[in-house]
Amino acid sequence: MEESCPICGKAIDQKLLERHVNSCLDNLEGTSATRADSVGTDVDDSNDDIHIVGTRKRDAFSALGLKADSSQKKKKGKSDVKGPTLTSLLLQERRVKQELRQSPQEKPKEPPLEEQLKEMAAAVNASQIKKEEIVEEPPKRQSDILAKANEMHELKRLAGLPLAHRLRPKSLDDFYGQEHLLGKNGPLRNIIEADHIPSFLLWGGPGIGKTTLARIVAKSTSCKFVELSGADSNAKALKQVFTHAENHRNLTGQRTILFLDEIHRFNKAVQDLLLPAIEKGIVTVIGATTENPSFTLNNALLSRVHTFVMEPLTSESIVKILGRALYEVNKLRKQLYGMHYISLSKDAFDYIAGLSMGDSRVALNILESVNAYLSTSKFSTDNEEAQKDIPESQNKQGVIKITESILRPLLKTRNFHQVYDRKGESHYDIISAFHKSVRGSDPDAAMFYLVKMLSGGEDPLFIIRRMIVIASEDVGLRDSSCLPFVVAAKDALEFVGMPEGEIILAHVANKLARAPKSTKSYRSLRTAQKLISEEPELTKLPVPLHLRNAPTKLMKELGYGQEYKYNPSFAYGKVKQGYFPEGMEPVKFLEDVHLGHAQDPQVSEKEYESSRLAVEDYEKFKRSYREKLRQQYKNGTKKEKNGEQTQYKKEPSFGYDEFLDKDAQPEYFEGEGHSYSDDDPECTNNFGKSYDEFLDPDSQPDYFDDDTEADLDQD
Repeated sequence: MEESCPICGKAIDQKLLERHVNSCLDNLEGTSATRADSVGTDVDDSNDDIHIVGTRKRDAFSALGLKADSSQKKKKGKSDVKGPTLTSLLLQERRVKQELRQSPQEKPKEPPLEEQLKEMAAAVNASQIKKEEIVEEPPKRQSDILAKANEMHELKRLAGLPLAHRLRPKSLDDFYGQEHLLGKNGPLRNIIEADHIPSFLLWGGPGIGKTTLARIVAKSTSCKFVELSGADSNAKALKQVFTHAENHRNLTGQRTILFLDEIHRFNKAVQDLLLPAIEKGIVTVIGATTENPSFTLNNALLSRVHTFVMEPLTSESIVKILGRALYEVNKLRKQLYGMHYISLSKDAFDYIAGLSMGDSRVALNILESVNAYLSTSKFSTDNEEAQKDIPESQNKQGVIKITESILRPLLKTRNFHQVYDRKGESHYDIISAFHKSVRGSDPDAAMFYLVKMLSGGEDPLFIIRRMIVIASEDVGLRDSSCLPFVVAAKDALEFVGMPEGEIILAHVANKLARAPKSTKSYRSLRTAQKLISEEPELTKLPVPLHLRNAPTKLMKELGYGQEYKYNPSFAYGKVKQGYFPEGMEPVKFLEDVHLGHAQDPQVSEKEYESSRLAVEDYEKFKRSYREKLRQQYKNGTKKEKNGEQTQYKKEPSFGYDEFLDKDAQPEYFEGEGHSYSDDDPECTNNFGKSYDEFLDPDSQPDYFDDDTEADLDQD
């Protein structure tokens, strides 16, 4: 490590500094003696002071690497008081030591070295006291022209800064919003005023004052404040801060507050570096993030800091901020640019506050845009033509009145706020809102969230995958056709692509929202999972022997599957047979009802009664429709062929419905319904089926007429 020599000012290694100082002193002593002989400089032994002619003098401040005050230089020039320099004191000390070594007996009456050093120190102190006693003359009065120039220079500097930066609050009294944290007896206000700052996290949207609040803490606390940003910092920068903070505390006892803006941008490995620093108290960490900390920060880090949620600013707070900003804008317009004032009406303030969506930075940027639009020469006070349309004051300073009707055409094409972040928290929030809107049978709300996701650039396949889940989870057994319908929509979306694919997404969203809902299947799954989770020992129970698979001879000899009763071999498929493992009582997972029984107190009894009647009407419609189809099936159709009448029975054009009784669909129950094999044992009746090239014309007469059969006979 190098240090500067107090004699010559050269950078010398610390180990060699003493030797180098001695050599410099020798050189100075020899040079002073030579010049004293040639020039005739006398050495006054009465006060033991040496003046070297022709050499650059260094005072005590420069010898220690410090700069003397300019005012002190002026005093020294006006006073006749001269004190010994550090170089002269060192030379005097060295000369005395040499004289004592060379002739200690020749000068016995000379005082000891310690007393001489004390006298020299007293002389230095006396000279310093005399310098301090000199009264400094008052500074010259600054001219008005120079003051005006400095003021204009400061205004130009402020004009070059963004309006949001110029209006950043400096104290809690100037801070608007966040009353739940900074209001009277608010937790953050009490913490800041007590100057006992713990590690905490500020979570909220952009433009609500997270960084500003942290800088207010920096100005109001006695701790050292260091600021880093997750956008341009790394692990190396954090380690340097920790090292400096620990050394600073050991030297001065002052704690260090580390403010990490955009803390969510640090990866998990860098976040782990904060853990020991917070635990040992090396730094107090204040973090700011716009993302949900549950998704972006380590759980270990979250357990060591307290999270304060900052809410979007209210319209009243935005209007107050705009009022302050408008004053600053008009100040520059008058004093710097010579423009007319800008005045915003109440509806204009409210319109800008609504556009900003709780973001003060957006509101200030809008005001800056309006100011730029009204800063042309047309609105200058020197423009005589513009004076006719703008009311004048005594100083020809007019006011431009801005209303909402003027702002709307100026701001209609600008996207002031990103309403959807496909990689942030809103990605999950909006798809959750869409899912719950469909579940609640609200097609209008579902369409709103669908369009919001699409306009934000969401992946359409992500949306269609969630709709496939909705078809099974929420619609379920009430309309099983929804699942293949959504799967087909997924294939159609991949085939067509965007933007036309959004039509398919809207079709599916409306169908799912209007479909009847049933969570019977979903609840049965969750009930079974809950049972296994609470009683994991049930999974160790062996499968009954009669239900086991027996693909080999050995397994059959062991009794695998021997007593199993094959249900299709029995009437109606009814057998007495257990399916749960031995030692486990049968559990009913599939409930009889599609939805729950709880009633919302905010929903009137009239609405519940209306819903009940609608379900009953739907069930009656299904029964009447199936009865109509059954009657058509019984009546059948007749077709004349070769003079003979052949009667063909219609096959049912509807599927089995598990929610209807046997009387409503007897054709699916053996012994009660109609058996097609009894009427057509050879399966010659192919009515209602597609053409089969392996059957003769008599088996599928619908596809052959008389001319076609004649042609086949000729062939």
